[in-house]
Amino acid sequence: MALTVAVVGTGYWGRNHVRTLAALRDEGTIAALVVCDLDEERAKSLAGEFGCAWETDAAKLATEHGVTAATIATPTPQHASLAISLMEQGVNILVEKPLAMNEVEAKSVLDAAQRTGSVLMVGHLFRYHAAVRKAAELIAEGALGPVLHIESERLSVREPRPDIGVIAALGIHDMDITCDLMGDIDPIKIRAIALPSDEPGIEDHAVLKLEYPAGAGGNPDGVTAIVTVSWRSRIQGKVRELRIIGRDASLAIDYLDHAGLWIHHHPGNARGQQWGGFDAAPRERVELPLGEPSLTAELRAFILHSSGADDGEPLASGQVGLHGVRLVDAALRAADE
Repeated sequence: MALTVAVVGTGYWGRNHVRTLAALRDEGTIAALVVCDLDEERAKSLAGEFGCAWETDAAKLATEHGVTAATIATPTPQHASLAISLMEQGVNILVEKPLAMNEVEAKSVLDAAQRTGSVLMVGHLFRYHAAVRKAAELIAEGALGPVLHIESERLSVREPRPDIGVIAALGIHDMDITCDLMGDIDPIKIRAIALPSDEPGIEDHAVLKLEYPAGAGGNPDGVTAIVTVSWRSRIQGKVRELRIIGRDASLAIDYLDHAGLWIHHHPGNARGQQWGGFDAAPRERVELPLGEPSLTAELRAFILHSSGADDGEPLASGQVGLHGVRLVDAALRAADE
């Protein structure tokens, strides 16, 4: 049976949820869509734009609109309480990342999911990015040889948020992705440098170093990941890039490209002219014909889990969300030190 799905929160990312779910409704994947926001004018305006119902009180979504699945894209301090309240009404939930403001809150959300039997997913949408999934497959197959290191850049220009800084807003994605690529193992150490913004207590630029243990990525010495996140990207603008450097080959992923990735060949760490000399190693395109935008893929998966069509563990489960909060906490502690 097709679901009635709600989006709670109509900010920048909530709007993306509404736009994507409206497209899934139009293709018949869901039956109906409801927009929910405390601001009645915002809710009515967005609902009018996408031809759906609206509501200002999340407590009425299940009883008055028949909602059985909802995504939460409100400011982070509201995530835990909203998720718990809706699950207690029998609603399946996808909460945007970070799942909660801290580990205690995150655990309370997971406890509520277990108690109510609701589906709980968290918006680690890049786990659904086709190129990331392909990269994980190539690493597991040993196609790159031992992974030597990982580089990730997530840069943009924006006013600092009042609730969370770049580590929780951006770095959480890249830290989670590197864990995913390493086979969902924890780094043994996280180091961080964070620079303060004009917003008290909020960092707007950070460099993170994650050290993975011996054997990670097929490397007996372990793997180091360097993550740079920033809202100060005045020169490069918006950048969403991941580079995985192996002994025999390396991968380049642009998160804004959902159709494929590039593999650069340098067998045995070859450096001669045939392998690029002082320039980049020769590359070939790996096309991914089924690579749809990761938000679409994530929401499609959420619908399948919520409808019971997929009863397996979601790629972005509640446990993944809890782990993401722990990574953020560790990085923030490292930055303070």
